[in-house]
Amino acid sequence: MRVGVVGDIHGSYHELRKAVRAMGKIDHLLFTGDGYRDICRLREETGLFVRGVAGNCDFVSEFPLEQTFQLDEFKILLAHGHQYGAKTGLSRLGQAGREQGAALVVFGHTHQPLSTTWNEIRLLNPGTLSRERSYGGVSYGIIETGAAGLNMYLQQL
Repeated sequence: MRVGVVGDIHGSYHELRKAVRAMGKIDHLLFTGDGYRDICRLREETGLFVRGVAGNCDFVSEFPLEQTFQLDEFKILLAHGHQYGAKTGLSRLGQAGREQGAALVVFGHTHQPLSTTWNEIRLLNPGTLSRERSYGGVSYGIIETGAAGLNMYLQQL
């Protein structure tokens, strides 16, 4: 399975479209919050399945604050990250993943791309698609599951 990951769009719809095109063939898209209107517009225009969460700047959203789900045999926790203090450290995110039995926590909020491990829990932040809010350029993530296990990649536009 190949899944795209975006978040912290903050009105940068053009960059969102570029990122999805650059991803190539994906089975669906994960959205880490902050850009609800943009992700809904993309979903309407493309028919792409989007699994998402509400961010701290998504004042109206159909998405929950967090959710867990399976990607093949891997349990994933998807959260924006503000509720876990993502800007001040990763331990609360990692602990939440551990408590929910997740192999991977996908989050946003910091606007900084990150692929790392906290104890045995893998953490992925796709960064931001907003040039004005980025620290080193706009970026997105890719998750692949299959015979080789769980792999994560970060890409800059």
